[in-house]
Amino acid sequence: MPENAANWSRIRAGNTPGVVLAVDFYGTGRQEATFRHLCELLPDPVEVWHAVPPAPDGDWSAATGAGHLRRWTEGLGTVLTGRPVRALVGYCAGGVFASALADTLGEREGHRPQVVLFNPGVPDVATLTRDFRGLIDGMDVLTDEERAGLLAEMTAIQRAHSPDALVPVAEQYAALYRKGCDLLCERLGVDASLGAELVSVLHSYLAYLTAARDVPPAPHWRTAASLTSREHRGADFTDTEHGFDVARAELLKSPQVAAALAALLREQEASR
Repeated sequence: MPENAANWSRIRAGNTPGVVLAVDFYGTGRQEATFRHLCELLPDPVEVWHAVPPAPDGDWSAATGAGHLRRWTEGLGTVLTGRPVRALVGYCAGGVFASALADTLGEREGHRPQVVLFNPGVPDVATLTRDFRGLIDGMDVLTDEERAGLLAEMTAIQRAHSPDALVPVAEQYAALYRKGCDLLCERLGVDASLGAELVSVLHSYLAYLTAARDVPPAPHWRTAASLTSREHRGADFTDTEHGFDVARAELLKSPQVAAALAALLREQEASR
């Protein structure tokens, strides 16, 4: 089995009959642990594939939920090679996509796979601001004053918009990020094309968030189990929530969380 297929990347090999599909966004400057960290802690030999978000084709703000889901659905044949999907897992906004993919597979196969979500939620300005702050904080080549200036501009942008004004805030954050990247390139003495590459990754992330907001929720999404960090308690995305006394950044590399996921997967497998 190849390490990569169309629109999917294998992040853990395994010999169990079913495959687990994971949806999250890995980007430059990410502060949180990823599903790769969680895979290292899983006790059972389950195979895990991760969705590869598309690069925006033109205007990232025109990204649609249907477009992202179609890309991932069309790429599944090579991944599964006739095997069933054992479960779908999603982190943050990836919970929206994981739930919707489970719907699609349920319609196609006649059986909706198990869904387990980690800190799930529909993205908004607060989501973007938290992640953008992490990007700026990670620009440690810049001076404290330069980073503080960028964060002050970010705060002013946020305060000038409503909590749901994701696209206009994102557009201004992207311009601010480009400003920070240009400072970074100048400080490092490298070509400005590096800054353009970093901004393109941000645009891919903004397309991912925009597309997640475009996916209409369904009532049975609430039947998923959610595993949440202490900052995320009571998000009310699912009816079943298991809270852990760990920070958001540590959720996907917590041994207790990995054990809980393994137990949920075994429980579902035993009930079939």
